Amino acid sequence: MLNGRGIFGRNAAALAGALVLAAQAAPALADTAPITAYYRDPALVGYVYAGPAQAVINVPVTASVGGSCGFVPGSEPNANLNAGAIDTTAWTFDVPFTVNCTAPWRIAVSSQNGALKTAGAAPVGYQVKAPYTVGLTLPWNDGTNSGTVSTSCPVAGIDQALGPTACTFKGTASTSNGQFVPRSVGLAGSKVTVSAPAFPGPDILMAGTYNDTLIVTVSPSS
Repeated sequence: MLNGRGIFGRNAAALAGALVLAAQAAPALADTAPITAYYRDPALVGYVYAGPAQAVINVPVTASVGGSCGFVPGSEPNANLNAGAIDTTAWTFDVPFTVNCTAPWRIAVSSQNGALKTAGAAPVGYQVKAPYTVGLTLPWNDGTNSGTVSTSCPVAGIDQALGPTACTFKGTASTSNGQFVPRSVGLAGSKVTVSAPAFPGPDILMAGTYNDTLIVTVSPSS
């Protein structure tokens, strides 16, 4: 949970999620064309050797390994943050994590409240929700190239109560949903960043404890 001004609460909790995707190659067939081997007798002068000396059958052997993806145990994006006086002070937190994703993968984040929120209703000119930004930093290395995916969205864009939004990492990760990232196995530097300036108004925040919970999931990509 994220906690706001004057409130003591929990913040930015993340849940680990992992899926396994497997693929199976078609069986290979042996070379069954007829082959005959011949003996070459050195005592026969002028004999035209037909060859070959060996009969060879090729038997291809193939295999496949499906992609897997999950958080490294003990390195999940798990934190309990307190943003402090959000009406007067800017704030930012980095929540690091590490994944073992042996193939291209996806990551998604959902917000319980779509904002830092306190209980109750607000009269005209006041507000019970404070916006903030959720960012992702995701290093990758596919064995040939490397880089970092960096993206961010307003937390309102990942509100779990909403349908599809423009945010590329909203919701729950699956083989087709979430921010796409190339392979990343044990790379340091992945993080969720939550931040906001001091609440800009024009409304005034109601006094209270402001909270939100973020859920982070990862999955192999199709």
